[in-house]
Amino acid sequence: MREENERLRDHAVAPDPEEAAPPETAVPLPDPPTQPVPDQAAMAAQMAQAAPGGARTLAVNVLAGGGANLVKIGLQLAMLPLMAHLLGPAEFGVYALALPTVAFFMTLADGGLGASLAREPTQSREIWSTAFWLVLMVGVGLTLTVAGWGAILAQLSHEPRVAGVMGLLSVSFVFVTVSVLPYARLTRERRLAAISGADLAGSLVGAAVAVALALRGAGALSLAAQYVVLYLVRGCVLNLLAFVRPGLVFRPSVLRAHVSTGSALVCSRLVDFAGRLVENLLFGRLFGPAALGTFTFANQVPRFLCEAASGPLWGALYAHALREDEAQLAALHAKLVRLLCILLAPVAFLTSALVPGLILRILGPAWSDAATILSILIPFYALNAVAHQSGALMLARGAGWALFRLSLLLVVARVAAVLPGPWLGPFGVAWGIGVAQILFAVLMLRAPGRIGLSSIGPLLRGMWAPTLGGLAAGLACHFVVQGAPTEIPRIAAGLLAGLASHLVVLLLLEGSRLREDLLGIRRLVRR
Repeated sequence: MREENERLRDHAVAPDPEEAAPPETAVPLPDPPTQPVPDQAAMAAQMAQAAPGGARTLAVNVLAGGGANLVKIGLQLAMLPLMAHLLGPAEFGVYALALPTVAFFMTLADGGLGASLAREPTQSREIWSTAFWLVLMVGVGLTLTVAGWGAILAQLSHEPRVAGVMGLLSVSFVFVTVSVLPYARLTRERRLAAISGADLAGSLVGAAVAVALALRGAGALSLAAQYVVLYLVRGCVLNLLAFVRPGLVFRPSVLRAHVSTGSALVCSRLVDFAGRLVENLLFGRLFGPAALGTFTFANQVPRFLCEAASGPLWGALYAHALREDEAQLAALHAKLVRLLCILLAPVAFLTSALVPGLILRILGPAWSDAATILSILIPFYALNAVAHQSGALMLARGAGWALFRLSLLLVVARVAAVLPGPWLGPFGVAWGIGVAQILFAVLMLRAPGRIGLSSIGPLLRGMWAPTLGGLAAGLACHFVVQGAPTEIPRIAAGLLAGLASHLVVLLLLEGSRLREDLLGIRRLVRR
């Protein structure tokens, strides 16, 4: 493995755009470099000299990913009540029995190789061919495993239809694994807009197939078909765009470095999965099933919203980190962190101010505890999403195991925050989870500096003004709506007051910088 790592490391700083980033090693992060990190002005100057095509590609990738996410969110919001109306609770129950197993094995399907292979030069035919046959074998193996478990689960649950549903769902693993290499090639080529288009096409076609089958009385199979068709269409599009015929070569030893990085990614997913399971189990034992329902709701909403907003930026940053030099990458990281903070800070604090009244109006007083927990958690989730952008740099530079250790620390800290629940109560637990998120965010923001990239100083300087602006927005909104939090006119007035406060604070603190940003966007659009 050492020889393989050294072979890949030799390509880490080569100017050729097809050279690879260094692979993951199991050693601790190195000490910060002795040479000074460029200040923010120097970073901006270097970014201004970057190739125009790179900036435009970055913007296209971010906008395409964000637009696709918005459409998919809208589609999900429309499909849930529609399918519930067409199928009824019993069919959803059958599907719910099958889905957890599929969701668990889906975290293992690509073995993390998709992201890691994007660092590999496409001329390395032996590596790419070996990876193709390996992921194909994994896909077939998972298909057989899940289908077999479906037959067993049908007997255990006394629901024979589960076997058919899981048998259909198991086919999706083949479609996922045959998409791994095209996904990696497109990521390496920075063609993330194509990946977003493939995801969107799969979602739309899958939804159409599900509705058609539900109207014909297919029941739970229509939900399984939606899942499978999504990955089928996605896989077809990705392979049409970036399929390369593999050679008849299979040497697993050449994948050691990629398996190491992929294992770190898979372990991070499993730790997150297990952490949420343990966290919910402890909370339910301490406060009961009703409180667990409100706690789960309050965690899922901000997690979903923040990941939908930050995901396109993370993907674009990772794709560009594969080829950019350290100075340009540090400047790009600082810019994207600031941009994400400008977007998420006002949304988080405004939501925190408005959500108690909105939930009371829509769901009733039974969900008031969920509203309070949600209003506590969402600013911390937004901070987590901003800090997690550092993970793209760490992965691109081969520090996947360091990222795993930070993810493990967050999981342990969140579980530890639940333990004093009998003394702190549900709201105290929420604040404890917020403290855990702050700890994780600080460590994530420091991590790139320890591998010679962005130091924490420029990142914090880019975050402080948007954060203060978002806080001002939340306070202004709270003061407006506190007298009548469920009245629509008061909510609208609170939103306007909050947005105005956010803009005023940004102009006071960073007026000249905002004008430079707008001019830069204008120049980018005109290219």
